[in-house]
Amino acid sequence: MNMDLEHELKQAGVLINTCFQTHFSEMSEIDSATDLEGFLTGKLISNRTSSQKHYLENFIRVISALLKGKQSAEVFQFYVEAQFFMERKDAQQLLNQITHLNAFNEGSLNQRITFPDTDKTPKVNVIITTYNRERYLEQVIDSILQQDYPNIELIVIDDNSKDGTHSLMERKYADAANVIYIRNDKNEGPGTNRLKAFVTHGDGEYILFLDDDDYLIDTNYISRAVDFHEKNPQVSFVAANVFMEKTGASELALSDLKLSNVVKKYDYFINFQKKGYPKPASTLTTVFKRKALIEMDILNMKMVNDSAIYLRSLLVGDAGFIDTIAGVYRIHGNNITFNLKSDFIIENLREKLMIKNMAVNRFNYDGEAVEAWFGSSVYVTIMYYLKYSAKNKSDYNAMFTWTKENCPTIYNKLKYDAMKFFVMRGLSRLRKFGRSAVMQKS
Repeated sequence: MNMDLEHELKQAGVLINTCFQTHFSEMSEIDSATDLEGFLTGKLISNRTSSQKHYLENFIRVISALLKGKQSAEVFQFYVEAQFFMERKDAQQLLNQITHLNAFNEGSLNQRITFPDTDKTPKVNVIITTYNRERYLEQVIDSILQQDYPNIELIVIDDNSKDGTHSLMERKYADAANVIYIRNDKNEGPGTNRLKAFVTHGDGEYILFLDDDDYLIDTNYISRAVDFHEKNPQVSFVAANVFMEKTGASELALSDLKLSNVVKKYDYFINFQKKGYPKPASTLTTVFKRKALIEMDILNMKMVNDSAIYLRSLLVGDAGFIDTIAGVYRIHGNNITFNLKSDFIIENLREKLMIKNMAVNRFNYDGEAVEAWFGSSVYVTIMYYLKYSAKNKSDYNAMFTWTKENCPTIYNKLKYDAMKFFVMRGLSRLRKFGRSAVMQKS
């Protein structure tokens, strides 16, 4: 991390503590969370550096979530320690002050759910796929082992890593009774590995698929997710909110799904990823019902990625959401979506075509509405690929040919919009080149 940014964040943490110590009596007279947000904005944001201002604005949003019961005390403490390099005693003091404000409703603070440690407690399988991520893997494994739910089995499937992953697993987790380690002889890819681990070891009532660089921060979350499932048997999965960790900027930004506790399967499917129906961050917080995964035919999936597994799950059950912050989703600078191959995109499109046919033929979803969803989804997927990943003429032709054969209703629009985009981009580059040439002459 940039040392100047670290210094700025530490100073922001000092500002937060000083503000609460200096103005605590004034804050104590404020009765509503909204009014307290306004007060903190006035005291913390003005006359700050631009970088401090951004992080302090995020802090006020997190405070608001705490006051409204959208996170646990341990999650708030994790946030201020990680984001502002705050000492634990200072973080605890800050939390104590907040919980004594009139705007804080003790009844709204997340109450812990407990399950007895008996044979009747439903089993949860947590499947982590990993490849060359030793430096992150330990954190995600420990975040699962620290969960207070009494019946968790953790399966780590290593895709033939070349770093110290194998040594880490042998050294630290070989004797853990509830940890299963699988090491591939060759690289098979995360989608294949998720399915492989599910088939060989996914015998629990509930399944959580985790990437090797994300992690949970609420130790009661799996208990809460299972409790939600037990009380809402019609849902096929339960998810929650997360912090987005932008690793290059050392930022923890709150990502709030803003969804109802239960969303009807058809409504969510047809509007998936449209306004008001966002996709959860990966499958980081998503606890699936195993029965639903079998019913939506996971065993015959060729690409077990997050969008496909959500869409298939919405064919067989509603979606459940817990309005709390449960984990951290990392965003890295070297984003894989800018280096995708055309074969990968075609496989992704074939999966969506299969889902479309399942929705209409097997689950009796409205054919016209599903066709509209499919066309929109294909258009977005291909345009994104053409803009950011396609490298040559054969890549473009592969996309247009597939669309013409499988989604002809959008073919003309896709081709026109793609050509328009590339013409405009070419003109923009020519203008930049012209300005550069003029500057060099002068």
